Amino acid sequence: MTLTIRKPRFLMGRGLARPPRRQPELREKAAAKKPGQGQQSAPMIEKLLYLLFLSLPFVTLIQTVLARPETRPIPLETFLSGPRWEYRLPFAVQNKATIEKLIQCESRGMNVSRPDSDGIISDGILQFHRGPSDTLAGGTWEDFSQASGITGSPRNPVDAIKMTDWAISHGRGPHWTCWQLQKLSPGS
Repeated sequence: MTLTIRKPRFLMGRGLARPPRRQPELREKAAAKKPGQGQQSAPMIEKLLYLLFLSLPFVTLIQTVLARPETRPIPLETFLSGPRWEYRLPFAVQNKATIEKLIQCESRGMNVSRPDSDGIISDGILQFHRGPSDTLAGGTWEDFSQASGITGSPRNPVDAIKMTDWAISHGRGPHWTCWQLQKLSPGS
């Protein structure tokens, strides 16, 4: 018995056994990417995303440093006091010392309604004048309330102190007779 082995023609002379190369069809040619097309953009995008990822802690640090509050912390509550009176307020008061002096002079810390030195009835620990018809309408409280947007009553010590703090901060301290008698100024 004789066995004959035939080598395919394409392998003759080369010495390698490779399958023949198949010619791509037109559709495959159109879909195939040209060398260099899209191969560089993917690594570039990856590098940019990597740099962005690495920069996030630095951006956060910069935002934290720039967004720091004032160096002087504002207390969440304020305690005002004088001889035989005291008030604890649930907010910060900018003109604490001045308001303490006004309360002491105007009412000695008593929440009263009585005629003021000019004969007009005044209300509360900071003695806000009533209006012409002996009500709050048309009085000092209403004027300040319209200008500041603060509501409430002068008979409520918390409301009265909040309104007075606003008034002093906006140049309306001389409204009070005791302001002139005590020769007060904001922050005094």
